[in-house]
Amino acid sequence: MFLRRIEMQGFKSFADPIIINFEHGITGVVGPNGCGKSNITDAVRWVLGEQSVKSMRGSSMSDIIFSGTTQRKRVNTASVTLVFDNTAKLLDHEADEIEVTRRIHRENGEGEYYINKQPVRLKDIQNLTLDSGIGKDSLSIISQGTISNFADAKPIERRSLFEEQAGVSKYKKRKIEALGKLSRTADNIERMMDIVTEIERQVVPLKKASDKAKIYHEKQSRLEAIETSVLVSEIDTLNSELEELKRVVFDTQTKIASYEANLNLNDLQTSESREQINELDRKIQASQERMMSVVNEIQTLEGRKTELDEKSKYILEVGNLEEKREQLLSLTQQAKSEYDDRVQRLNALKSEVDLLNQQSISNNREIADANQKREELLSLLNQLNNRKNTQQQLIDRPFITIKGVSTILDNKNSLEGIKDVVAKLLVPTDGYELAISNALGGSSNYIVTRDEEAAKQAIAFLKRNASGRATFIPLNTIKPRYLSQDILTICENTEGFLGLGSDFVENEPIYDTLSDSLLGNVIVADTIDHAQQLARLTNYRAQIVTLEGDIFYRGGTIAGGKFKENNSLLGAKKELEKLELLISEANASLDEITTKGRQLLAQKSDYDEQLMENRIGLAQIEPIVDVKRAKFEKLKGDLELLSPQDNNQELSYKDDLIDGLNKAYFERDSIINSLKIQRESRVSLTHKQQAQQSESQQLRRSISTLQTKLSEYQIRLAKTETKLENNLDRLSSEYQMTYEFAMRGERVENIEEAKKEVVTLRSQIQRLGSVNMSAPEEYEELSERYEFLNKQLKDLEQSKENLLELIDEMDEIMKVQFKEMFDKINHEFDTTFKELFGGGHGKLVLEDENDLLNTGVDIDVQPPGKTIQNIRLFSGGEKSLIAISVLFAILRARRVPLCIFDEVEAALDQGNVERFARYISKFSDTTQFIVITHRPGTMAQCDTLYGVTMAQKGISSLLKVRLSQAVEISESERS
Repeated sequence: MFLRRIEMQGFKSFADPIIINFEHGITGVVGPNGCGKSNITDAVRWVLGEQSVKSMRGSSMSDIIFSGTTQRKRVNTASVTLVFDNTAKLLDHEADEIEVTRRIHRENGEGEYYINKQPVRLKDIQNLTLDSGIGKDSLSIISQGTISNFADAKPIERRSLFEEQAGVSKYKKRKIEALGKLSRTADNIERMMDIVTEIERQVVPLKKASDKAKIYHEKQSRLEAIETSVLVSEIDTLNSELEELKRVVFDTQTKIASYEANLNLNDLQTSESREQINELDRKIQASQERMMSVVNEIQTLEGRKTELDEKSKYILEVGNLEEKREQLLSLTQQAKSEYDDRVQRLNALKSEVDLLNQQSISNNREIADANQKREELLSLLNQLNNRKNTQQQLIDRPFITIKGVSTILDNKNSLEGIKDVVAKLLVPTDGYELAISNALGGSSNYIVTRDEEAAKQAIAFLKRNASGRATFIPLNTIKPRYLSQDILTICENTEGFLGLGSDFVENEPIYDTLSDSLLGNVIVADTIDHAQQLARLTNYRAQIVTLEGDIFYRGGTIAGGKFKENNSLLGAKKELEKLELLISEANASLDEITTKGRQLLAQKSDYDEQLMENRIGLAQIEPIVDVKRAKFEKLKGDLELLSPQDNNQELSYKDDLIDGLNKAYFERDSIINSLKIQRESRVSLTHKQQAQQSESQQLRRSISTLQTKLSEYQIRLAKTETKLENNLDRLSSEYQMTYEFAMRGERVENIEEAKKEVVTLRSQIQRLGSVNMSAPEEYEELSERYEFLNKQLKDLEQSKENLLELIDEMDEIMKVQFKEMFDKINHEFDTTFKELFGGGHGKLVLEDENDLLNTGVDIDVQPPGKTIQNIRLFSGGEKSLIAISVLFAILRARRVPLCIFDEVEAALDQGNVERFARYISKFSDTTQFIVITHRPGTMAQCDTLYGVTMAQKGISSLLKVRLSQAVEISESERS
């Protein structure tokens, strides 16, 4: 058996699963009208690929799904499976048994196709049965309507039946496909020609642009090589000049500092010499005063001695002593009064001189203290300025020791998406610089970029220039990190907790995620003890930093300590502000002490002027005092001469007086020697002071000259640095090179010639005008496309030739096979016609034998006793019998594995029915028949009958009967 069974469920009236097994050559299907017999034929045709809704006797394909009855709900899926025996390989498949299934769903109306339970396309099922004789359009599946249609069909419409049996359907289908391909190929060739033509118009100007771009590239490359070499040479020269200028500036600054130090020392020594001179002046003054006193004393003693001598003489000469005595007493009292007044005035001046001397000494001490304080402040300012320069350098060039970071920042303007380093984007709050700096650690030197692409470009730049490594933080990838709520709760309730690291930095809103990522999970504590307590309470699960920069890491590691100077960029600005404040304070103190020094010097000048005035006053009043004293003592002596005295006492007094004179003369000589030494020392000190003052003046002139030169050097240095920076910027911006990378290139020997070549090349490049730099790539791409399309065009033309050859070959095959099969069927048709009609003759006629590919097929028959030749004039029964004759002729000419007849004999009379049934039996050994019939004559020739009934209204069911067994049972009952 070819068709072994049919499995159905939900198809039309077959609501329940039904399996129809075929075991014998002829199987009949019987039943009353409307029971669903023809649904079996529809199921076979549907599985084999029928797409016509009209052929399925419905308005839509979903109508084939069981729609339900008054007592039975509808189903949502219809499924039919045909199981074929393919051991003879009649179907185009390697399996011996083939299950072909088609399924449809009511919900979406979509169909499913399976071969041996594997999903396939409708085309695969159609190809499976192609040229097998059981296609949905072949005469192997025919009904009464099909018979009538065949008899009444036009000759050209009948042709398809013969093509199916001739096995040319597959070739015809392939030809149609080939013609479709040919049409598409022709369309493709036309489109390809249009494209190729358009590309040909583009290729020529693009080639010119490409050549121009190549020339530009060559000249630009040469220009780049030469100009970078020139720039490197200029940079080398500028670096050398810069180093030399820096050395000269440093040497000049060193000389100035040395001269200033010498000047300060010289001024101090001059001040000391001045003090020594002043001290000698005071000593000389004192000696001179003592000298005057001694001279006066000598004069007094000499006068007294003279008076004693005169007294002795006078006593011998004077007569009235009493009158003389009273007169002398009055004069003596008057002289004493005058003398006391002058002495009082002298003592007042001396007291004032002593006070001024003390004030001058104190003033000198203050001047010395002020000078010392000034030197200390100058030294402090020097230290502070050095520290300031260090911090400023740290701010200006913070990453000079980190080559990768400094390279990226130096070339920031020529790279896209570079923001800055973390240390410059996150600014610590006042007082938290050390904590934030240590918490960030090495990440403070990480470079923040716009996204990953910017980071990749920066890394490529470092690699290309071999400029070290750097770490990048793309803003589009970082995620914030926070403390867990339980740790945060512990911290908030613990003494010493100040907040999180992210709370103590200021930044732009765009960098909030950066702050939270780096510091959002860092705890800030006030002291190390409180930090230790927090670490224990959090079980060492979080990083903690103190205000002094001590860190408790996760897991229990502790870091701490201190550097002599700040070395962190985050603290550099704060340190710089602090140093600037200290420098400002020191400058203010220096200005204050300088002002005070000037005031002290002015005060000293006042003291010296007052001392001079008072000393002049002393010099003026002392002789007057001496005169008044001499007058008083003379009158006193005269008065004493008039008084009676003991002669022995007078002699004793005279001896004492002579002894005093001797001492006074000795003291006078000593003072004279001392004054001589002091004056010599003063002359020496004066010469020394003058030399020091001369040297100070020379130092000041030298310092002024050096400062003028220093200013010139610094201007040259700034200009050189600007030139150097411009050249470095050109290397970076125009050629994306660092100086170190450019040094590895070719070096020119003659710089002047190279500069001339640069000018020439720039002129040549300018004359080229606008250049499309992508032209070479575009030309190469267009060229490749042009060649590819040309190749494709040739392939298409070759494909067209191949398709035409294939179509010609298939046409030839179809002609041969069609003619051979037609002749066989025509030969058998006359025989089958005579057998079925009991005589007469019939033949098949080609309308145009010269056009075997398109000719129609006509039927020329003459039943016995009739002369009718036009088939349309026969009765319905005769037409059916003629069509059946053609079918049997086909069966005789070519084996058909399966035929399904659906009431094809309905129009035949009883005799013809029996003749038809007997004729079927002749082919049952080679062809499997499934006959749906009402006619007893046909039923009698069936081996097995299936009865289709509707025990339940609207639902078909099957009953199977084997006629051989039924006959045996009937005969046994009769006997």
